[in-house]
Amino acid sequence: GGVSTRAALTVALVVALACRTALQVVGGGAPQLWVASIGVAAVVTWWCVAARELGDVLVAGSLAGVAVAATTHAALGTWAAVWRADVWAWLLLLAQAALVVVALRTPPTDTSRPASRRQAVVVLPGMLLAGMWAANPARATAESGTVGAAVVVAAALLAVGVALAPPAGRFVSVIAALCLVVGTTWVMVPGHSSDWQSAAYVVGMPALAVLRRRIPDGDTEVGSSPAPAFAAGGGALLWVILLFVYYAGYDLGYRADLLLVAVAVVIGGLGVAGRPPAAAVTALHHPFLGIPVLGVGVAAALLGPLITVPASVMELHAHEGLRVMAWNLRMGYGMDGTFDVDGVARTIAAEEPDVVLLSEVDRGWLLNGGQDQLALLGRTLDLDVHFGPAADPVWGDAILTRLPVDDVDSVALEPFGAVTGAQVLAATVSKDDVAYEVLSTHVQPHEDPVDGSREQAMAIADYAQRRFDRSGNPVVFGGDFNLQPGDPSWDQIINDGFVDALSGARPLMTSPADAPEQQIDHVFASGDLHASDPGLVPTELSDHLPVLVTVYPLD
Repeated sequence: GGVSTRAALTVALVVALACRTALQVVGGGAPQLWVASIGVAAVVTWWCVAARELGDVLVAGSLAGVAVAATTHAALGTWAAVWRADVWAWLLLLAQAALVVVALRTPPTDTSRPASRRQAVVVLPGMLLAGMWAANPARATAESGTVGAAVVVAAALLAVGVALAPPAGRFVSVIAALCLVVGTTWVMVPGHSSDWQSAAYVVGMPALAVLRRRIPDGDTEVGSSPAPAFAAGGGALLWVILLFVYYAGYDLGYRADLLLVAVAVVIGGLGVAGRPPAAAVTALHHPFLGIPVLGVGVAAALLGPLITVPASVMELHAHEGLRVMAWNLRMGYGMDGTFDVDGVARTIAAEEPDVVLLSEVDRGWLLNGGQDQLALLGRTLDLDVHFGPAADPVWGDAILTRLPVDDVDSVALEPFGAVTGAQVLAATVSKDDVAYEVLSTHVQPHEDPVDGSREQAMAIADYAQRRFDRSGNPVVFGGDFNLQPGDPSWDQIINDGFVDALSGARPLMTSPADAPEQQIDHVFASGDLHASDPGLVPTELSDHLPVLVTVYPLD
């Protein structure tokens, strides 16, 4: 490219690095929004210019970036560096700065040619699939623990090797298209086997690399046509639209998961139909991928969280009964818009609960940074975690405890008109020779709160009663019920034989956290339990306040 092109690439990259550095210190709020927006604009500008001048290295380069991101994210336990203030966050920032310096000092190649229009449009939507699932360590961690994250990292690194090789033939591209479509369906559409999901992670990124390598359509010529730049900008806009259309489905009630399947079908079809260059260009003749790199990446994914995520043992002093905390975490983001998993852990630890019932737990949503909040809390608190998926496989409710646990069960609830899915997660926990049936749940808001909320509340109470009838153990259940004392739904739970375990502290306003005016977070108990020390914890680490109570058998 010319001097002006090189200057544009340099300025865009420097601005992006400056914004990334600023994000490490600004925290949340408006400064975070503005800095992040400027950084995204700089990256998109760089992308458009690069598509015009460096198209044939963009596929390998973008996949290499995804592989590095997946590896470092897995090594940090999926706790995004921008939300951390420890040495690991700064070391990663220094490494990123070093990579930018290397990129700026690397001379342009004379053999580069612009991307084709199809290639430029599709690269970023392909990255959406990578971020949503194929290169998302958090989502894989929710399925298979750290082994799942290691599989994602290995697949992402292998994908770079695929992108550096000559384009595959049509038969291989058909197989890759099938793998991408089936893998996207199996991971993103609820209700499929976790075993097959693990297999999907193995082939997801390599399949995406095969298809993206074949997408050029023969319209690539050395020259100064602006078409690739405009196509790249269109691809960036399409990425944003697809991202928000997907997550809007959880508020508007349509099948958002099928949107990603459609994206996989389109990319697969373009890859199968594409007419790529006959051979790799000179810039791609020196692949960096090898056994040592693969080994280091897998080791980082497996061992990194043990080193980079601090494990602080929560002290539990002897006390009578079962101490229960219920808290809607809002995916771990506080009222100021920051993700503070360490602060959440300290807040929980200070109250020394025996059992923690969490609502709105996020285990890998790309919209929220692809972080496995539950795994992070389990490690920082040294508690065992149990998860019940609700809206999708990585968003729902959880039970955390150090007590012996048995008979864990998650049951999906009928929506009864609510647009977001709901469930009830149950487990039998034992303390001081007493077994308790503990349930974590979240009643979703309804357009008709009288009938819809009542039906969902009835389903929860019915399930709690069945656990009681089957085991004979006392029952305690809590969460964000989106109903207040005296509502028809509330009366339904009380009429079914359960008691308000927080009655001794009423009124107990829990939402919104910065100016609470609603009592919508509750703990209910069976009639054979006595409740003591009810209360809440003032904190703005979520939009809800956590509630606490100790229950113990009457006799």
